Amino acid sequence: MILTQWLLKMGSCKRLNAKCYSTLFPRLSTFNRIDQCQESVLSSQIQSARLVQTHSSEKGKDVKFDILEASLKHVKNHGWSETALKHGIADLELSDACISMFQLGGVEIALHYDKTLNEELEDMMAQQQDDRLPETEPPPIAHFLKDAIKTRLELQLPFYDRWAEALALVASPNVIPRASEQFASLIDDIWFYAGDKSTNINWYTRRATVAAVYRMTELFMMQDESPDFADTWAFLDRRLGDLEKMGENRLELENELKNMGDITKAAFIIARNMLGR
Repeated sequence: MILTQWLLKMGSCKRLNAKCYSTLFPRLSTFNRIDQCQESVLSSQIQSARLVQTHSSEKGKDVKFDILEASLKHVKNHGWSETALKHGIADLELSDACISMFQLGGVEIALHYDKTLNEELEDMMAQQQDDRLPETEPPPIAHFLKDAIKTRLELQLPFYDRWAEALALVASPNVIPRASEQFASLIDDIWFYAGDKSTNINWYTRRATVAAVYRMTELFMMQDESPDFADTWAFLDRRLGDLEKMGENRLELENELKNMGDITKAAFIIARNMLGR
């Protein structure tokens, strides 16, 4: 009898679409979401080994991406935490098993947000370059650097109250390599759109010095109480002015800083100390 009823239901469907399956198998959607999570874990492991060149939205195509995006709105209340991730998963009505996709825990929300802002800035710089008329001279490098750094720091203002926490969390040894890679990519993009095509030692020098300026300005900003962060932008002006005065002596700064990874690590540790951790 049960088999007969099932066959009648099957026959009532003109084609086996999602609606029919949800009627015939009430728990199918739940199983499907669990499978989505499992497939996404494998997919994310494969994709992490490749550099994705496009910045087109992954929304609706990548379950992990969607969870991270959904989790962002819970950061203000729960921080960059596993709790925020769980709320994001619940918002999307996904299985609790999806939490296993985030091996680093809640800090992955911060890394995701950082990467998203880097890509947003790159898209903006690329658009500015495309919009520039052929006969128009590009802006002076110092002016471009200031605009790029200022814009990038302003992009993270929605989570200004939580940013020191984010930097402190990524101070973990197993997170720093990924955070440093994202930061290095950001600095490289800024110099690329500034017009730097050097391939000699200046390539490293310029990136090391601007990386230092960016991190120092970011740390200054987190303690700035002036209106519209006026003191922060004045600080940025002074630091970029120092770079112009350094000239060839920029190599001395690079030797002191060693590399961008050390700069990033130092900034993370300072942020952690600011939170008393």
